[in-house]
Amino acid sequence: MNNKLEQFANSAFMKKIQQVSVKLSKSPAFGTISQGMGGTMGLIMIGAVVQIICAVGGLVFGWKAGHPIYDVLYMPYELTMGLLGLFMSFTLAYNYAKRLGVKATIQSGFTSMVCFILVCSPLMSTTTEAGATIRSLNVSALGANGIFCAILIGLLSVRITKYAVDHNWIIRMPDVVPEGILNSFNSIIPSGLNIIVWYGLAVAISNFTNGAMTLGTLITTTIATPLSYLVSPLGMIVIVMVFCLSWFFGIHGGSVVFTAIMPIYIAAYATNAEAAAAGQPLVFNPIFLYGCLTVIGGSGNTLPLCIMGLKSKSKQISAVAKASLVPGLFNINEPAIFGFPIMYNPVLLIPFVLNSLVVMLFMYIGYSFNLMALPQVLIMTTLPVGIQQLMASLDWRNVIFCALMLPIVYLVYFPFFKIYEKQCIAKEEAEAAELGE
Repeated sequence: MNNKLEQFANSAFMKKIQQVSVKLSKSPAFGTISQGMGGTMGLIMIGAVVQIICAVGGLVFGWKAGHPIYDVLYMPYELTMGLLGLFMSFTLAYNYAKRLGVKATIQSGFTSMVCFILVCSPLMSTTTEAGATIRSLNVSALGANGIFCAILIGLLSVRITKYAVDHNWIIRMPDVVPEGILNSFNSIIPSGLNIIVWYGLAVAISNFTNGAMTLGTLITTTIATPLSYLVSPLGMIVIVMVFCLSWFFGIHGGSVVFTAIMPIYIAAYATNAEAAAAGQPLVFNPIFLYGCLTVIGGSGNTLPLCIMGLKSKSKQISAVAKASLVPGLFNINEPAIFGFPIMYNPVLLIPFVLNSLVVMLFMYIGYSFNLMALPQVLIMTTLPVGIQQLMASLDWRNVIFCALMLPIVYLVYFPFFKIYEKQCIAKEEAEAAELGE
């Protein structure tokens, strides 16, 4: 059996997966998307806390949208998660400019923001009953729904800026001018070029479709439609397998997989957040099945593996299990993945993948038969086992689900763990015998 597992690990298929994973993880664009997301993490968490407070207020005091207190409390959410696309357009461009060596990093971020607004939500004029004219922005396209546009504009606007700078399309200033002022002047022509390109395209699309479609809508539809086929129950199986295989090769699965599905993931949570605020039923999205990867102990649900390793006769496994248990309780499992290891370990790879798929199946059943609550609060940080599910769904049923999955995942890991433990014990005994000689 071990020979077959090693043959599979070294097969052409696995090598191809490794090549693709490595290429994506080293891609400047993928790295930028991850950094851009990280730059908005604080705002996302503030929005999540506000949403939880409003939800608790609704349960305890009956506050709903339209209630004066609820509306006051909900405002920070509207100005954090409600403008997430706008903020990401800045953080993406800023980080991408740094990666490409563009000196005007802040200016690149502001240029991206302006282009994003021009594409997704240009100024509108509204006349009141009193005859006054009000200039306003439609912020509905500046939140989670605009993330695809934020990514595209953030990356391409920096590319346009770099092209202009590389070809000396800049206003030259004396060397004695301070760097900050120099960067500002150097960015004038590239910024103007970006605005002409993006706003020109936006106006052209609007005129061509007689106002029926904006450039922002076109971008979102073009990118989201192909991804929607992948984000299905069957597609999620593929996503989960790629995630786990990435870890097998020592590549952070989230940096490869989550970066690709992040816009849909955030938009799905935003949809349910809006539905919850309006008192409407929550909507199931297959992207929620992604949560099967981190139900018990981080990526691949490795907490049961740590538990069974505590009493192992293998010194290596026992030491790793003791070091990995507490982090695993907080859904941090890099010590387990690199300590056992699961990386480049075909014996543990199988349950690492299999248990995630089993948990996904139970999760799908739970959502389908209303045995679990659909998530509505976007939690983008690591929390202890059970707490993360409670905070995301505001429902104790999801905590019970975690508890029920513990013995199931344990049983999936157990036979493969015993095989690996036997290998480790044999290796340790052989090493001890050599030292004894």
